[in-house]
Amino acid sequence: MKLWRRIFYKKRKFYDDDFDWSNYTADSYQRRLEGDVETSYRAVSRAGQLRFDAAKGTVLSDGVPIHPNQQLILEAVGRLGPASVHEVGCGGGDHISTVAGLFPEVRVSGGDRGKTQLALALRRHPGLKDRLGLQDITMPYSHRWPEAELVYSQAVIMHIHTAVSHFVALSNMVRQASKYVLLMENHECHNFVADLQMLADGGHLSWDSLHIHRFDGSTGARAVLLSREPLDLPVLTSDFDLREGRSPSFRRLKRADEDSARAITGFRRP
Repeated sequence: MKLWRRIFYKKRKFYDDDFDWSNYTADSYQRRLEGDVETSYRAVSRAGQLRFDAAKGTVLSDGVPIHPNQQLILEAVGRLGPASVHEVGCGGGDHISTVAGLFPEVRVSGGDRGKTQLALALRRHPGLKDRLGLQDITMPYSHRWPEAELVYSQAVIMHIHTAVSHFVALSNMVRQASKYVLLMENHECHNFVADLQMLADGGHLSWDSLHIHRFDGSTGARAVLLSREPLDLPVLTSDFDLREGRSPSFRRLKRADEDSARAITGFRRP
């Protein structure tokens, strides 16, 4: 991030989202793709360029590597074996399209709050026609949203900071998923483990049980994986466990604490 942007960012109010979504167009997103991803990684994979090694639970890429975050998402799908997958905040559609290509037996769908983002996704991936729709995950839950066994986000919830919107988003994702929720996010931007435990304790999650695990990709990325049933994966009991070995930003942790403190969960008697 350039110095002048960093200075401006520090002066922003903590209850603002990272982006003005009404002005975050497909052009904005495509510039970030080209500048942050496609300089080092292959964002769009064609038939035969990826394969899943079921014995090792890893995805193998021919030629240019794929981004570690995308690698983790694909490995999670391969190892968990869901019949259906939905991406919250699908943007240009690269991740969900790759899921569909690598696992053709899986029913996929994607939602994004930006019409221009969805138009970009269809230009990049015409095969996603009739699989995408407008979705604001911070709205009250809609029964018109497609349900899926696995619902995931990639660099979406980390940008939501207005009021208690990220709590609403997390609750909605759990309700939309029948088995798993995968959060491939920057884990400094929210106290994901503590916030999810708070939502569960307050009765805001639709599942009758919640198991919070850490899922590690084979190329270094890590994510929060929620499951209705216990899995043979590391259990997360705190955000410290999730951030282990990393050097978190004090500024981001301060903002995460302020976001968490705004929540009033459950029905507390005075």
